[in-house]
Order: sequence, then C-alpha cells, then structure tokens
Amino acid sequence: MGHDVRVHDDRVLTGEPPPTAVYLDLETTLLEARWEPRGPELHLRPGVLEGLLRLRQVADHVVVLVEPPMSVTARRPDLRLEVLGEALGPVAAGLLIVTCPHLDVPDGAGEDAVPAACTCAKPGTGLVDAARRNHGLDERGGWHVGGDQLGVQGARAAGLRTIRIGPPGEDHLSAVHRADHEARDLLAAANLVMMETLTTA
Repeated sequence: MGHDVRVHDDRVLTGEPPPTAVYLDLETTLLEARWEPRGPELHLRPGVLEGLLRLRQVADHVVVLVEPPMSVTARRPDLRLEVLGEALGPVAAGLLIVTCPHLDVPDGAGEDAVPAACTCAKPGTGLVDAARRNHGLDERGGWHVGGDQLGVQGARAAGLRTIRIGPPGEDHLSAVHRADHEARDLLAAANLVMMETLTTA
C-alpha cells in the first residue's frame, strides 16, 4: 500500500513551507542507563518530556529511530520501547516509531537471519529511509537529534540537518562528524528547531 506524498509538492507550489520531520535517536537522545541497586536501568534523559512537547509545536512528524540491538536473539519485546512508552505515557501518542525490519524473523533464527546489507545501524541511513518510505515523509530534509558522531554522520548522509546533544564536541572532529548545532538536551534542541523554523518561515 503506497502513501500519497503529493501534499509535499503542493506545499512547495503554493509557497507554503514543507512539512518538518524531526528524527530522534532512541538511545542517545531519549533514554539513558543509570546504575540502580539492582543494576543498570533505563530512564528518560533530562528534558525529554518538555522537548517532545515543544517539538509538537513546530514539527509535523516526530520520528523515533530504534537502532537494532546487538543480536537478533536479544530479548523481545524490546525493553527499550517498553520503558519509553511507560515513561512518556500520553506524550507517546503520535510518535512514529521506526525499527529495523530485518529483525522481524522467526524465533530461534540465528545471526545469519539478518541480511549483511542491513543499513539500519549507524552510520547507515536505513531507518531514515524506512521512515520516509513507510510514512510518506518528505525526502528533501528534516532534522536529526542524536548524541554520537556515527549518528551525525548517518544523518548527514540522509540529507538531514543535525543537532548533537550532550557535552560539547571535540574541536578536532572532521566536518562529516561535527553536527550543525549542539544542545545540552532535547528541550534545547527543540528550541533550536523552533527558532530556525520561525526564521525561515
């Protein structure tokens, strides 16, 4: 079943700004592991709830990119998505969750069940490509928010503007690894997207 994406072209023809899509890296933007008495546990990163609410004011689509786990035999259902859904509650409604389609394999399948050509792990563009293909998102741009260099590299290859969250990056990074902007958390990143959207409208 195809998606009708002509609305994107119509907006350009009428002078309206194209719809904004913001792609969020699950592990480096939304969740973090903290050491608890029983061991490491996943929690929302600071600023996530406020950042998502802010993004909804300026972004037509907020996409969560779920990079494949290290092994296809990893525990299912994905604990990361369970934690995210429980922590966000109603705020999770409307998020587009994109996971690696190559991990949808029968139980008991071995490592060779994942095609060697899978590009869903960073710095591959497979997850962004899947989001655009399956949800009819505009292919001319958008934003990526993540916390590592590989994410920046992959996002740039996909034609996205990049925001890296976390401590300031190293000055010696090459241009392909250096994000367009840096922010302390998702709320600060959302504010950057909002300011750029308003100034280009």
